[in-house]
Formats: sequence, structure tokens, C-alpha cells
Amino acid sequence: MPTWRMKKTLKYSFSLLALLALMVQLYAQDGMRVRGPRISYDLASLALLYYDPDRMVYTISVDYEMKQDLYPVIDLGYQHVKISRDNYDYKSSGMFARIGTDVNLLNYDKQVDVYEMMYVGGRYGFSLFNQQAENISVPDEYWGDFSGGQIEKHKMHAHWISLVGGMRAEVFRNFFMGWSVFMNIRFYTSGTMGMDPYNIPGFGTGANRVTVTFNYSISYRIPMQQYTPIIKAGKK
Repeated sequence: MPTWRMKKTLKYSFSLLALLALMVQLYAQDGMRVRGPRISYDLASLALLYYDPDRMVYTISVDYEMKQDLYPVIDLGYQHVKISRDNYDYKSSGMFARIGTDVNLLNYDKQVDVYEMMYVGGRYGFSLFNQQAENISVPDEYWGDFSGGQIEKHKMHAHWISLVGGMRAEVFRNFFMGWSVFMNIRFYTSGTMGMDPYNIPGFGTGANRVTVTFNYSISYRIPMQQYTPIIKAGKK
């Protein structure tokens, strides 16, 4: 497809999406909730530029309000690590995914058009990545120094479950900001070939079985549908 035609198609697609969102908001009725896919980007990775500049992580999430309290969610991300130390050079890169559900603990009685959340949830996480190390040197006064070692590039995969808790607020119509904490419990990792991963994408430090990670996200919900929620009496 020619470049100009692709740009034109994208322009029309975004225009149609914006028109659909506007129509949903204009025709929103009392007692109805608006829902649609909510796309989030994790801003916490920007902090790595200061406290872990050898590692870059990019994470997006998509969730959807299946019911007023139930949000299926998928997180997708990519990580790249490049480290140079006095006794080794290390590289690693790979992707990760987390799939699960969040449950909103808040209720606003009859204020069904309020979308703030305090939630808990769970995820199944997995990562496919590779790692390698070169210029490995080991000083030893008895046997003599060893240098020039390497661990060839090899593929790995890891699997874990995560317990999640967090909050999210609607700062503008359909725009959200929030934070969440993940407690990750790893139950399987493929062969390390003598070196634990510096950091498993989406999980954390490769030498640990249990890690705690944090994210701070900004989100946009595409309002595509209205539905009538079920009010649960007595739920606060």
C-alpha cells in the first residue's frame, strides 16, 4: 500500500474513532455506564533512567470493564539490558506478558458514572528472553587469574503468578492515572547455563523467587458502549 494511502486510511480511522467516542458521550443516559478498552502506559520505567540506567522497559496494558466491578486485563512489555563491568559484559533482551483480572473494591451506590478504582487482582506472567555474557574475568591468587570467558547467547523463558493491588482515578473525562504494586512468585525458569538473569522481563531480579514491582500509569479509555450496571445493595 502506498505511503500516502496508508496515512489517509489511518487519518480516517482515527477520525471515525473520535466521532464514535463523541457520540457515546453525547447520548449517555442517566443510570448508564460507559465502557470500552482502556489503554495504559507505565511511566515508572522512566525512573530507570536515574536508578538503573543499564535497563530499559516499555510496558502497555489493556483492560476492559466486563462488569462494573470486573476488569480483565493484559499487560505486554519489552526489556533491554546492557551492562559493562570490570569483570564482565552482559546483554539481555526479551518480551513479557501478564494476563489476569482486577476486581474493583469501591462502590458509589447510585452514582454509576463514577469510575475511580481501588482494586485487587491476579496475573499469570511469562517471559521469553535471551542473555549472554562476554569478557568474563575471575581473579584468583592461588590458581591464577582467569579472563576471556563467555556465556554464549541463549534463549530462556520464565513463568510466575502475581498478586496485584492498586488505585486509579479519572482525572479528566476518559483519562486516568494510577499506581499498582505487584508481588511476583516465580515457579519456573528454563536453564540459566551457569548465570542467573540480571533481570527477568516483567518479573524482576532473576536471582529471586519472589519480587515486588511497582508501576505508575497514565491511561485513556475508548468509550464505545453503554450498559446498565447491577446495583449491589449494601456493598461499600
